[in-house]
Amino acid sequence: MNINRITLTSIILLLPTVGFAFFCPTNFQQIDYGMTIDQVTQMCGKPENKKEFTKENENIPQEWVYYIPQSVGMGTYQTAQGTLKTSVSFDDKGKAINISVNGIGVGATSICGGANLQLGSDRDTVKAACGKPAVINKQALSAEDTAKQETKVTEFNYSTANPPVVLIFENGKLTEKK
Repeated sequence: MNINRITLTSIILLLPTVGFAFFCPTNFQQIDYGMTIDQVTQMCGKPENKKEFTKENENIPQEWVYYIPQSVGMGTYQTAQGTLKTSVSFDDKGKAINISVNGIGVGATSICGGANLQLGSDRDTVKAACGKPAVINKQALSAEDTAKQETKVTEFNYSTANPPVVLIFENGKLTEKK
């Protein structure tokens, strides 16, 4: 009975370490997330195509501004079209820390078509409810901080593999397989 427990415990402890590894697109060498570009190239060979670019890290404080169309009554028979300026401020984790409708701070609102937005909502939730903001104000960063906020992305395209595979590295480490 003790041998069965030891065997079961060993299997459970080893599963998480094996669970994320996968095969190279070109051979049966095993690679894992977090490996460097050099390690993957050595094990899998050179890709058919290599693309490098930088992307901006969106995890900086920012404010999204919307102009929500509203009908405004002008007496009993006339209506005019106006807008309500609505802004949502996000912290560096992408969570709403302030919601303001026409300059008045609110804890929650359904102004964007009935979807309930509240403090703590994430950017994806706000974008799904209200659409693309008219204005995005991002916190101003120094040149040194801007460099820290950028991520160098390298894509290895193994197009002759069956199926074709793209390996994505961020700052030199394997982070994604498509």
